[in-house]
Amino acid sequence: MSNSTSTVKKKQAIALSRKPLGETLMEAGLISASQIEIALREQKIQGMRIGEIFALHNWVEQVTADFFVEKWTSLLEAERKRPLVYYFKEAGLLNSEQINELLKLQQRKENKVRFHRLAVEQGYLRQLTVDFFLSHLFNIYNPHNCSFTDVYGLLRKYNEGETSFINVELKQAPLVGVSLKEVGLDGSNLRKANLRGSNLSHSSLVQVNLAGANLTQAVLTDSNLERACLNHANLQEAHLDRANFKNASLQNANLKRAYLFQASFIDTDLRGAELDSSYPYDIYYSMDTLLPDGFDPQKAGWKLANR
Repeated sequence: MSNSTSTVKKKQAIALSRKPLGETLMEAGLISASQIEIALREQKIQGMRIGEIFALHNWVEQVTADFFVEKWTSLLEAERKRPLVYYFKEAGLLNSEQINELLKLQQRKENKVRFHRLAVEQGYLRQLTVDFFLSHLFNIYNPHNCSFTDVYGLLRKYNEGETSFINVELKQAPLVGVSLKEVGLDGSNLRKANLRGSNLSHSSLVQVNLAGANLTQAVLTDSNLERACLNHANLQEAHLDRANFKNASLQNANLKRAYLFQASFIDTDLRGAELDSSYPYDIYYSMDTLLPDGFDPQKAGWKLANR
């Protein structure tokens, strides 16, 4: 390896080692955003190291947290790389028994299958975890386009009391179950983000891109989504009471069994959206609201809003 390549490698390793442990574990698919949220809150109260909190909750093994704190940087800097299974064992992600079982299974396969593929198929590792190791240790392309630095930074700042996050890049962000109440995310990009079960109530989401986002069972009570894009978003069973969708686009969005009490769809584009056939409460629309073919708002119990 040339000196210039070695220098670049070392710089990359140093940059990676400076990432907070929570961010690294989330990128590796070992910790969820909601777990980080809880850990940051507990760390603020208890003063413990965040890795200890993860281990205390049995979210990761202590050996895994210690691996990324104590060994990860030197392994990234090393010019000579070991087989991938070595790193999984060192990180406490696979034990000897599991490795032997996978090796035996690999030998029985008629067609050659890579060890890490078997580990994923057998449920020992997540594909995201394998991709993380391949990307950072062997420079094999990681297909995930999410910025985990932005996700972790958002959670950390919110835990510190900050609520304004205008124009944040959160494309494909894994935000399952997070609580981000009363935040300002105007103009932010959450395209294809996973917000299943999250709480974004009383928030400002003006002109936010939520196209293709998973908002199943999410709470958006009293939130302002004016001019937001939610095309193809999944809003099944979401709590959207008193949410403002004025001038928003929800083309082909799934709103089945969503709670829409007093939600406002004034001048909203709902073409192709999936809606229930009737509602026992008031929902507001205007003459300029674009509705799905065959959907009669009056028969469904919707109310024409006064201008």
